Amino acid sequence: MTTRSSESFRRPLEGYKVVEACSYISGPFCAQMLSDLGADVIKVEPPSGDPYRNFGHGWEGVGTVWTNSNRGKRSVVLDLKSPEDLARFKALLSDADIYIENWRPHVSASLGLSFEQLSELNPRIVQLSITGYGPDGDLATEPAFDALIQGRTGLLSYEAAGGTPRATNTFLADKVAAVFAAQMALSGVIARDKSQKAIHLETSMLDIMSYYNFPDMFHNRTFVDDDAAVTLAPQPVLATKDGYLVLSPVTGKQLSRTLDAIGHPEWKDEIKRIANRKEMTHAFFERVAGPLKERTTVEWLARFRELDVPAGPVNEPSAHLDDPQVVHNELYSQLQTPAGTVRAIRYPARFNGHLLKPRQPAPTLGASNGELFED
Repeated sequence: MTTRSSESFRRPLEGYKVVEACSYISGPFCAQMLSDLGADVIKVEPPSGDPYRNFGHGWEGVGTVWTNSNRGKRSVVLDLKSPEDLARFKALLSDADIYIENWRPHVSASLGLSFEQLSELNPRIVQLSITGYGPDGDLATEPAFDALIQGRTGLLSYEAAGGTPRATNTFLADKVAAVFAAQMALSGVIARDKSQKAIHLETSMLDIMSYYNFPDMFHNRTFVDDDAAVTLAPQPVLATKDGYLVLSPVTGKQLSRTLDAIGHPEWKDEIKRIANRKEMTHAFFERVAGPLKERTTVEWLARFRELDVPAGPVNEPSAHLDDPQVVHNELYSQLQTPAGTVRAIRYPARFNGHLLKPRQPAPTLGASNGELFED
């Protein structure tokens, strides 16, 4: 497909104003997606800044996870304990389309920003409240971080497969929450336009990850009377002569072609005689593992592609950046910042061939105070 520059394309959320009062990842990453889609996102930070600005790996004093979750926004500093700054905050909200906050449930009301008060201030506002566990209940006011949600929703024990539970090395719950939250914000705008009333959307990382996990993780708890033990599919990451690859044959034809590719078609009848699907799959991967160690990853991937066997590399992040398909898709571009050149990823959709490439880097703290407020 021929791609076109996004510069000549009116992004779908252009003209929409989003006010984000969030920290860490879920809320900020959600708001960044809306910015990528064209919204004017104003990030409201305390005088000390979003605490995630300097978290984790950094470069020239700039936290990279924060940078990758706050691109394309304007930043203002407001001390919401100050009556003057609280008034400025309310002024921002008075004509906002979407307001995103991930405070604990009691905070908004304590600032005089309950939904009832907000809807009086702005009858067309869509408020999106992202909490850890929900607006009420025993855990409502408890802190919630990614690993805590992974643990409570069953993901850690499920991935352990009987071994020692271990959290993922990526902020999975935070990022999944952000994706769902962006979807909710857009559905909230549609609901507002239909009802002509302000909308309050409440969600939590607990609810979102439970929804996300359910289709496959709870396959043995879908039927209420089913209490079968959890059984995981064989690990599709297999060793080669010089590294690893991922092998994912699903259909009978793909399994058959895999055995042809590795030079052992004689194993087909033996594998087919195993009636239990799970036992058959385990036996298949046990058989395949040995021959794969006889050739390099590149050699095997070429062979599997020749026979239409689903297989792929196990890329390190740096190798992913140079992957020919990634380069072809124009996923990454570069932006200039005071701290240096940063790599940024575009929004993962094409609108009639238009790529929504990053426009602005993450803002410096309070960069838009002078632009938006009169002293």
